[in-house]
Amino acid sequence: MKFVISILLIIIIFAISIAIGSANDQIVTFNYLVAKTETRLSVLLAILFGSGFIVGWILTGIFFLKSKLQHSSTKRKLNKLQKKYDEGMTNNQQINTTKTN
Repeated sequence: MKFVISILLIIIIFAISIAIGSANDQIVTFNYLVAKTETRLSVLLAILFGSGFIVGWILTGIFFLKSKLQHSSTKRKLNKLQKKYDEGMTNNQQINTTKTN
């Protein structure tokens, strides 16, 4: 359900950006580091919004993968420590039972 709501929210944001962009038919000059270009404002808004969306998804994906890898590594370490602890407890119980007998 959460996935469906997030997809609908993304579609609504894209629809609003298209509606805003289509109302702006002015020609603007866009200066960037290596060149200068004249485009319609609606095209410039669409390009910048789309590229920002893609960069955001890439960065979110990188951080998500990083946290997943860290979680799996920590889980492996915890399992090893739990196994050592369980072995130590069984050894300790065996020693205590042999001392009492």
